[in-house]
Amino acid sequence: MDIRKWLVSSTSARPSSDLECTTITLPFQPAPPIQSDITETPVGSNSETGANGAEAEFSNLQAVDDLGIDQPNQVKLKQYPARMFGGKKRAFVSSWYINRDWLEYSVKADSAFCFCCRKFNVGTSRVDAFVNAGYRNWKNANETDRGFHKHQTSKEHLSSYAMWKERERRVSSGKEISTLLNADQLQKNRYYVSSIIDVIGFLVENQLPLRGKLDAFDNMSEGGSGLFLSLLDYTIKKDPLLADAVKTLPRNATYTCHDIQNEIISLLSEVVTEAIVKEVGDSYYTLKVDGTRDPTGCENISIVIRFVNESESYEVAERLLTVATAEMGDARTLTDTILAELNKAGLNPSKILSQVYDGASLMSGKIGGVQKLLQEKLNKNIPYVHCLNHQLHLVVVHAMSAEAAVMDFFNVCNALYKYCKKPTIAVHYKGERLKRLLEQRWTGHLATVSVILNNFEEITSLLTEIDSVRAHGPELRMEAVGLLREISTPSFLFIANLVHEVLALLDPPNKLLQREDTDLWTGLSIVTSAKVCMQKLRCVEGFTKVWEKARAAANALPKSTTPKRRRTGNKNMDDYLVEETTGQREDDVETELKRLYYSTVDSVVGEMDQRFSEQNSHLYRALAVLDPESDLFLDPETVKCIMDLTQSPICYAEFEVAKNFLRSQKESKTEGDNWTTKLILSKYHKALQTMPSVLTAFKHALTFGASTAMCENSFSSLRNVFSDHRRSMLHKRKAQLVQLAFERDLTRKCTTEWKDTVLRRFNVRTRRLQLF
Repeated sequence: MDIRKWLVSSTSARPSSDLECTTITLPFQPAPPIQSDITETPVGSNSETGANGAEAEFSNLQAVDDLGIDQPNQVKLKQYPARMFGGKKRAFVSSWYINRDWLEYSVKADSAFCFCCRKFNVGTSRVDAFVNAGYRNWKNANETDRGFHKHQTSKEHLSSYAMWKERERRVSSGKEISTLLNADQLQKNRYYVSSIIDVIGFLVENQLPLRGKLDAFDNMSEGGSGLFLSLLDYTIKKDPLLADAVKTLPRNATYTCHDIQNEIISLLSEVVTEAIVKEVGDSYYTLKVDGTRDPTGCENISIVIRFVNESESYEVAERLLTVATAEMGDARTLTDTILAELNKAGLNPSKILSQVYDGASLMSGKIGGVQKLLQEKLNKNIPYVHCLNHQLHLVVVHAMSAEAAVMDFFNVCNALYKYCKKPTIAVHYKGERLKRLLEQRWTGHLATVSVILNNFEEITSLLTEIDSVRAHGPELRMEAVGLLREISTPSFLFIANLVHEVLALLDPPNKLLQREDTDLWTGLSIVTSAKVCMQKLRCVEGFTKVWEKARAAANALPKSTTPKRRRTGNKNMDDYLVEETTGQREDDVETELKRLYYSTVDSVVGEMDQRFSEQNSHLYRALAVLDPESDLFLDPETVKCIMDLTQSPICYAEFEVAKNFLRSQKESKTEGDNWTTKLILSKYHKALQTMPSVLTAFKHALTFGASTAMCENSFSSLRNVFSDHRRSMLHKRKAQLVQLAFERDLTRKCTTEWKDTVLRRFNVRTRRLQLF
């Protein structure tokens, strides 16, 4: 066989749409045919369509983008679309894959294709359905001398099949192209391209822009070369081996243009996505979705999955799968987009165990929301969990807005922040910088109140100094006098201490819910603990403590030395003025603040009761009995509702044995470890593997998520990546950069242990620099 002809055929037969996306398992090795189990049943067509109709409808193979790239994509569906043939419905059958490793099926085209003839075309007829349009004459597909048999025995197929197997043999033995080029030159080429991948990986990992106005090393001295060229040039100067390799490169193969950069970014993103899918494996996962608009008005949908990583001692992991976008913002379009992204990545939507969104009706609607539509499309019960972080935020917002005095307090805090931020004032302020109030994050309220209480003396000294120096101008002085008067009142100091007490109790749950490994039961437990502590504030001792702090701070303020002007009445009105009260009580400040104290505490507790009520009470009870500290630990009847979500069998004997085994292990521990579900699964997963139903229950308990904090964290990467001078990039590249920046540990592996995989994928296309 002519090796040059084999090389040309292996690359020229690849459609242009396949050049941007390849699929190779980690580490790189010849993989068996892909067999995807898709549980969602595609909508079939009932129209009678023959072979000619199929060719007319799918005349362009490039329109079919769900075929295999490095091996056949042998999709297995529960039900294939049926078509009418001679008055009888017929469909593709998955058993046809047996003894036909070359056969693949396209869901989009509802047609069968020949993988080796598509990739190693050596003269196959242009009208061959297995290469171009796709074969769908299911009536004659399995007959002798027709359909599959006729194509399989053709001369062209046998030649293409031989080339395919020859290439697999060369790939597995590491002797692909090495016989054509000097081994030393191949190593130099690989080292050069590897350095380019390292530079790009470093830039995307640190959310830095890549390019400027130039794509080549020429005229770099003029400026505008960008970080990629500058860093690569610096690396060449510092690395003698790389400098020696650059000398041997042809001038038309420097691989510094923007197209190569985008291609490598795409390859890195593909490797990261496949690594995430490999980590998930066959485990069930929780779907977390949140969205935000970027400055260009594009909707960015962050899709995060939470799962138990069995390869890492059953540790809980949350990964950013992708950042999608949708043309329309309705629930149905968003649901279709989510399912499409899951299928595109290679995740099975039927493995969704739960879904976590915010409380917007678009997501949480019980009739037309995403959570309901997703259950209808997958035809299964998928519990919806309202993000606990969002609920805490709503508790604070609604409780604090119930009292006008508290709202006025925060308005004064905001005015104080803006005043101290002025350059002419900031140079005189010696205390800690005040925090800005954020409507979307109540943690900013806590930070603001903490700074005011801790730096109250510095703030009052600043305002007093500004008032006494006439050089600051009348406007600044008048504003200083007004702010000083407001913050010096006992009521302001009382509300400041009250708000600090309340928000400080809610801060630990907020921080815990931000963590990746926090499961639903742990989140609910700490929120419940915070509510109990909040209820304990509603007592005389709690009010007295806050009131005494406010009075002490007010009394510590310097007293005004300016005497008050004596007020005198008009002598002509002496017969009409009343100088004494006639039984009406004067306002009692302490009584009013006591009412405010109890009202605020009651509002917070009431909001927590309402928002954290047991909407999924049976689910929460099941999670509770999987807690080792529970009196009903491992009660199989209570756990059954979780097992029913995945139709997993439950063995009562296994639960009884596991309960006795784990309790004995707990009693034998003298160091007093804090026993949790996470600890049990991490330490005793090998023993629990002999009790699969118990192991499944523990895995499900940790898979349930509590918040969408990871989705919101990805928006921080989005803001850094999509900066002002990078607004022209397409959404695909933006999503890839965000994923690579957010999943830094996986991106770093692409430049270390997965480097060979990236190089081989880069070498799939016809290159001027041969790498292998």
